[in-house]
Amino acid sequence: MLPKFHVFHGVILALVSWYLFPNITLVSAFLLFFGSVFIDFDHYIWYIFVKKDWNLNNAYYYLKDKSTEKKQLMLFHTIEFLIFTGLLCFIWIGFYYILIGMLYHSMLDIVDMRELRSREFFLIRAIYKRLI
Repeated sequence: MLPKFHVFHGVILALVSWYLFPNITLVSAFLLFFGSVFIDFDHYIWYIFVKKDWNLNNAYYYLKDKSTEKKQLMLFHTIEFLIFTGLLCFIWIGFYYILIGMLYHSMLDIVDMRELRSREFFLIRAIYKRLI
């Protein structure tokens, strides 16, 4: 899913949550938005690591090509990173809202995918496959 759609859906998630739930503050709503959008930063990190290019525009057009998707390991999209973020909730409540945003983002990605095998969801399995 393109970043503009994640930004749009993140804004909707934040505004609807802020409006419907009285315990959601503006800061909490921002963290929901942040979690739903920032999770895609791993795509840019992967691009920098593989292509040795920091140009955000080049990264956007390269990553927009769906044929590159199977080669990518998106660290922030893995189950292990989501669990790690969940554990951070015990340290600071803000991570709870970031986690909800990340899960919302992941749900949108899964709905948008043509097939689930187009992305690796487990970091451990990705490492194992590369070692063998």
